Amino acid sequence: MEEKPNNAFNKIVLLLPSLNYSTYTLDDLENPKLVAVYGIYWDVSLFITTSLFCFMLHMIIKKSSSEMSGYKWYLVHQLTWSYIFDVYFGFWKVVPLWPFFMGYSTGIFANLKGNYARLQLLITIFLAVGMAFSVLVSVVHRYVQASPFSYFYRYYNVIPIRAIFYVVIFIGFEGTLVVPILFILPEQPDLESIMTSKYPALIEIYEAHSSVFGYETTDTVLQYMVLIMFVIFIVCIFILILYLNFLRILKKNKQHLSIGTYNMQLMLFKTLFIQIVLFGILLIFPASAAFILTLFGFRYMSKISLVALAILGTHAFFDFFVLSYFIRSYREHVKSCYNAVKMKLGFKVELPIVTPLGPSTVSDMPTRFQ
Repeated sequence: MEEKPNNAFNKIVLLLPSLNYSTYTLDDLENPKLVAVYGIYWDVSLFITTSLFCFMLHMIIKKSSSEMSGYKWYLVHQLTWSYIFDVYFGFWKVVPLWPFFMGYSTGIFANLKGNYARLQLLITIFLAVGMAFSVLVSVVHRYVQASPFSYFYRYYNVIPIRAIFYVVIFIGFEGTLVVPILFILPEQPDLESIMTSKYPALIEIYEAHSSVFGYETTDTVLQYMVLIMFVIFIVCIFILILYLNFLRILKKNKQHLSIGTYNMQLMLFKTLFIQIVLFGILLIFPASAAFILTLFGFRYMSKISLVALAILGTHAFFDFFVLSYFIRSYREHVKSCYNAVKMKLGFKVELPIVTPLGPSTVSDMPTRFQ
């Protein structure tokens, strides 16, 4: 018998209730009607996401204030990765098979077979890392801009050095996460043989869906998933510390910055922080909650996880709301579009006369958020 490694994550796994996977039936793992509704939801979500992406892309590029001429491209970069990620999920339509670490596609990958089915997970990780990278470079940029007299700023402000820095980080992150997954993913035909022999409920699923992919349910995989949850928790704490430290740096350098620049820095970083929080609430929290409930033996998690994945489809809408509400130039553009639509529909629109008091970024944030 193989001796289990005595480490902290193994001890955590031992504290979890022991699940009898053989008791799970086909009804526990799959609900065809719910899966059909889930597929329609993603089709509608994909249409809304694409519409919002086009509107936001035009708004960021054309309607950004002059003070945001450089940072707007970071927003475009962040928005593009987020859109590609959402579109991928919309076309993929993945259906999890909790408590097994497996799933299948009812979308574009539905006909994949054998080891080709592993592409589903690899593409997901690649895009997730890309989306996290886009947020990271935005955070780094805001940090550096808040401290223009720092030693790091002198090198960061040299575009070739900055580009090399970003490329190295991106390749490093992708290589660290994608390459190991490529080698540790089991041979899918072997996985099918093992899982169907142990758990007869999976036989019908494999017969109906050739794109099934995943891992065998072992303590090692459980430890790995617990490790991921631990890392996510540490990252959340780290982001909070970064935000508080940014406020400290900005306050420290306030005397060296104009009022407009100070308020702009505060506005943009607060907006970015809120975007990160929403990223956690809409993407990380539902998936984490589904996984934790699965570990504690909560049944029907395959069905509940479809709801968790559906919440992911609202990410683009909330991203649009945050950018268009907290950044003044975007807020004014949305208002003008709204008023234009009202006028075309025959409604009366009162346009207030505003006397500009300074740069557009001085009061970019709504008063109660300043």
